[in-house]
Amino acid sequence: MSVDETKRTESAHILSCIKDDDYIVLLDEHGIQLSSEGLAELLDTLDMQAVKRIVCIIGGAYGVDEIVKKRANFVWSLSHLVFPHQLVRLILAEQLYRANTIRRGEPYHHQ
Repeated sequence: MSVDETKRTESAHILSCIKDDDYIVLLDEHGIQLSSEGLAELLDTLDMQAVKRIVCIIGGAYGVDEIVKKRANFVWSLSHLVFPHQLVRLILAEQLYRANTIRRGEPYHHQ
C-alpha cells in the first residue's frame, strides 16, 4: 500500500470513530504550540462552551489525510521535533494532567 493509500485508510478509520459534535484536537508538528498555561486556558474555554467530548488524534507514521486536518477544530504541535507515537501518548497524558492541575490551582506546575 502506498503512503497516500495508508493515510487515506487510517484517516477514514479515524473519522468513523468520531461524532459530529466532538471537538477534534489533531496533534501535528505543523500545528500551534501552546504553553502548559495556554493548554489550561484552552480547556477552560472548551468547558465554558460546554464541549461534551474532546478527541485528540495522533496520526500514523505518515501523518493524516487532509480530510482529518479539515475536520480538526484545533491543530496542536507539542514541539517542532518529531516523536514516536508511543512517546506522544505519554507527553499528551502528562500535559493534560498538568493543565488540569493548573486549572484547579494545584501545586504540580511550577512557573
